[in-house]
Amino acid sequence: MVDGARGVGVLLGEDSTVQDLESQLKSVVDQHGPWTAMSIKLPGDVHTREPAVDHRLKRILQACEDIAGKPLSKCRVLDLACLEGHYALEFAAHGSEVVGIEGRAASVAKCNFARDALGFSRAVFHQDDVRNLSVAKYGVFDIVICSGLLYHLPARDAWALIRAMHDVCAGIVVVDTFIALSDRVSVELDGTAYHGHVYGEHDADDSAEAKARRLWASLDNESSFWFTEPSLLNLFARAGYTSCFEVLVPTMPGNLRDRKTYVAMKGRPARVLTSDETDRQAAVAIPEGANPRMDPSQASHGVVFTAAKRMLPQGIKDAIKPVLRAVHVLPPDQTPAFQRDVDKPAKK
Repeated sequence: MVDGARGVGVLLGEDSTVQDLESQLKSVVDQHGPWTAMSIKLPGDVHTREPAVDHRLKRILQACEDIAGKPLSKCRVLDLACLEGHYALEFAAHGSEVVGIEGRAASVAKCNFARDALGFSRAVFHQDDVRNLSVAKYGVFDIVICSGLLYHLPARDAWALIRAMHDVCAGIVVVDTFIALSDRVSVELDGTAYHGHVYGEHDADDSAEAKARRLWASLDNESSFWFTEPSLLNLFARAGYTSCFEVLVPTMPGNLRDRKTYVAMKGRPARVLTSDETDRQAAVAIPEGANPRMDPSQASHGVVFTAAKRMLPQGIKDAIKPVLRAVHVLPPDQTPAFQRDVDKPAKK
């Protein structure tokens, strides 16, 4: 039985009742505000708010279970900008040693209340700015969760956090974030251009108190930068992550197409032993925009093109193919030269 799984928490001991816990929950809500999203099940079937499905929690948990390489009970887990602590506490329920970092005092108070109610002694929450993340301050983790955070940072801060997560990670980093669907704006980071879109967080004249009340916004920056998917993946590679995967299953019903979940792995670069040319090939950046290349069988053409393809002699079609490729009506020919000769019909 993992720590806390019995459901006997510090706040609900032998001499306490469900009514006591509900009273304590109400006191926390009165002082710090209601839980904004996290429906955490506490002892006695008490919930921090009305029960609800969290598809993102299930996706992140399953990805970590599958990829971590060891039982969650043996993992040290970091939850960045953990809000009210649901994801951190879920991993604590599986026996993980958990550290949550959250910038707002009200949210940290809710994390601590739920942690104490559940009796998860291996979960610790810190009020801190994630931009202070370092090995010296927090140590090393098997799993780093960065959910709902990266898109709340300016480009330079996001790039610094991607590198800091790599520093503190001994295994995998899970990033759930919004991405830009077009490269409206470019920023230069350490001599290389990256692309995306600027998102407004706060007004210039907002007070510190007003910013603190917006639990789902940035701590202080007035705007944030959403990277395009190619730019974000290129930054992962540049930071030293050896592999990066998009998580598609478990599914996210109703998920927006600009919200993505990635797992970046801090591994050891593999040596290619059977191809020197492949082993020497440097990493190639992903270009911006949608990939236009595809197998010719997938291309959609009009009635005239289809009729001409059916009626023209093969010799004429072979002659005009280079022209059609030059004007991008046809995709580039990727058939190896030796195979083109094999594929040619025999002359009669």
